[in-house]
Amino acid sequence: MKAFINASLLAACLGIYAPNASAQGASNDTIPVKKYQPFSMNLQVRNLYIWRGFKVSNSPITDVNMHYTTKDGHFEAGFWGGASFTGDYKEFDYYVQYTNKNFNVSVWDVNNFSDFPNADIFDYSKTTTSHFVDVRLNYKIPMKLPLTVSWNTIFLGRDYYINKNGDAQASYSHYVELDQTLYNGDTYNVHVFVGGGFAFGQQQNFYGNHPNVVNTGITMNRDLVLFKYHVPLSATAMFNPEKKYGALQLVANIF
Repeated sequence: MKAFINASLLAACLGIYAPNASAQGASNDTIPVKKYQPFSMNLQVRNLYIWRGFKVSNSPITDVNMHYTTKDGHFEAGFWGGASFTGDYKEFDYYVQYTNKNFNVSVWDVNNFSDFPNADIFDYSKTTTSHFVDVRLNYKIPMKLPLTVSWNTIFLGRDYYINKNGDAQASYSHYVELDQTLYNGDTYNVHVFVGGGFAFGQQQNFYGNHPNVVNTGITMNRDLVLFKYHVPLSATAMFNPEKKYGALQLVANIF
């Protein structure tokens, strides 16, 4: 989920790449042309998993992103999945996204079935599904120290409330976040963020019992060099005032 976006932003900020064997021995004034590869995959390892103020997994996890990207880089579609080392967390998502300069819009079908041992992957009924479908809008204001504004809305799945007639109604919960870069260096950057959860017309929402700040903290992204290979690292200290807890997450982008 958020892992994929963070990894993409980090790679873009740091200009990270692995050495290209075919370019070895080229002259210093030769710039190798990167060949277009429509299909790709990425692997991350985390000490635990936090997302929008939730402690999704308290155990270490691995997550994989397998995706297709158009040649112009604007359109992407893929699958994202994660699992904890202990087996108590399991997730399998599908997504599509469009990016143009500083604007990004995506739709994610988030299927965390950790608490649904008999989950039907094709079940989208509010009260029984393990899915929720999320629309995400992001815009990075181009400044020396960029500010990123995001709006996210759940419009389908297990985000609901019971009305006075006893019927399940969609909550359409929203999550809004501001992410401000504080420092942007050659090998690392630091930014702070604050995010709130709410639903129009009611107190309870997907993120808490009433509208509140649910996710705030600081993130450092750093480029670690191991035997000439670059391993992007990301550390996030997160506080959730709504649930009154915090966590420290470390993410290593293996490839």
